[in-house]
Amino acid sequence: MPTSTELITSTLTETFDLDPAEVTPERTFEDLGLDSLALVEMGLMLQERTGLSLEDIPLSTTIGGLAALMDAQDADKALSAAPNSGT
Repeated sequence: MPTSTELITSTLTETFDLDPAEVTPERTFEDLGLDSLALVEMGLMLQERTGLSLEDIPLSTTIGGLAALMDAQDADKALSAAPNSGT
C-alpha cells in the first residue's frame, strides 16, 4: 500500500499535471500553484481513495503536513476499530 506522501504526490501529478520532482514534502500547495478549489478537489479524491475525511486544508499546508495529518487520522481510525482488550 502506498504511503500518504505517495498518494498525495500521485494525485497531484495525475490530476494537475505537476512535475513529480516539484512535489516534495516541504512544498506547500500554494507553492505548487493550486488554488482553494483545486485543493478541495484534491481532498475529495484523497478521501475517495483512503476513506479519510480531509476538509478545510489551508493552501499553506505542506505536502508533508498533509501526509502527517492523514497518517494520524488513519492511526485514530485503526485504534477506534480495534477491539478493546482486557475488558
